[in-house]
Amino acid sequence: MRTTTATRAIRADDALVRLPRKAALCVLEGEANPIEDFVTDALWDAIGDAKWTLRLALVLLRERKLGAESAFAAYVSQLPRRYDLIGSYSDEEVRAMQYPLSGKMAREQRDENAEAIRLVRKHAATGGALAATSDEEIVWALDTVRSRVFSGRLVDSDKLRAKLLPRSLAVGMCFLTFMTASSAEGRWLAVFAVLALTVFDSTSNTERDSKTAYVLMPLIDAFNHKTMIKTEFEFDRGAFVLRAPKDYETGEEVLISYGVLNNDELITRYGFVDVDNVADIYRFEGLMSYLQASYDPMKRALGADQKRLSTLKRTHPELDQALWEGNFISDGNADPKLLWALRTVLATPEEYAAAKGVDGFKLGGGAPERRAADAVRAAVESRLAEYPTTIEEDEEALKTANGNERTAIQYRIRKKRILRDASRIYKTS
Repeated sequence: MRTTTATRAIRADDALVRLPRKAALCVLEGEANPIEDFVTDALWDAIGDAKWTLRLALVLLRERKLGAESAFAAYVSQLPRRYDLIGSYSDEEVRAMQYPLSGKMAREQRDENAEAIRLVRKHAATGGALAATSDEEIVWALDTVRSRVFSGRLVDSDKLRAKLLPRSLAVGMCFLTFMTASSAEGRWLAVFAVLALTVFDSTSNTERDSKTAYVLMPLIDAFNHKTMIKTEFEFDRGAFVLRAPKDYETGEEVLISYGVLNNDELITRYGFVDVDNVADIYRFEGLMSYLQASYDPMKRALGADQKRLSTLKRTHPELDQALWEGNFISDGNADPKLLWALRTVLATPEEYAAAKGVDGFKLGGGAPERRAADAVRAAVESRLAEYPTTIEEDEEALKTANGNERTAIQYRIRKKRILRDASRIYKTS
């Protein structure tokens, strides 16, 4: 459990923490092996920049092995002894989430852990401190990095005052890339493409002169999360500065935003969910498969024009992708591209000809709009009916649940509420 409480009144933009860079654990992109007494150059190079999570995890493990001799001993000693990230969930706990993609999320993290362990075992020197490190310690370090890392481009110059801003304005976009990345490393890089805390300034050469850094920040990482637009950081003259996102009164818990994160990202990186998360999404993967197999209006539409889907895929692949992914945002509204695609494929041949093809259905309205809404409602109600428990049953079970079971129930309740809201929004009669 970590929490930070205000000992006096705090106003928005006040500096909450000013942390000297030397008081942070940092790994720079392209950096030569900085811990040669613990990790061989062969292992450091084999890991590479892409697997920065493991590089920073090894830096942390070295400090842990040093014990009281480490300059970071106080920080390491107060870190959690274990984390409840999704990779640690049992198969039964993953199933309790009642979400088709949860199994993939858990497997991805387990595979990333297994690959890290394989690399360490292959390259660790026999008899050294790293060779004596257990698999559990490696996973602990990886989970620490996942749940506490900050990422940004650092510029070392007293003349520059750079700010770090979360790039997380497109809610859901991060998750789409996150789930479709071809590798675990690609997945995490996709997350940081949207959520990384990026340092910038007015100097045109800043980007080329700076390097991406992955940083563990003692004390700054003790603040809990609340879904908000942003929390502002600065890197100024060798110090990281965390500023208050809003006013806080004496005795009140001070919260910051880790980024505009949906619950899939929160449970994967931090092991918790936000039960009222306004950034959450529901992905109805295989939506088009359901409609083709079980929704009669779709069967009739495709029977009347068998080339419609292939035309859509060839001319507007993004709409074809939206049909198969079936994304809904937190308030139950469907992805606009999904609605556009449904209007197109459900249109009669006469409507399609009058609209002059796919682009004519972009704005919606009329009978095509009602058909799209009916299709969405049929799909989400079918999915809700497939669940082994209702929202009401989940809320009752939540009263006595603990640990991962409680988190899994909170997770599935939020997903079901999105579907329920979608059912209400797209009721046309």
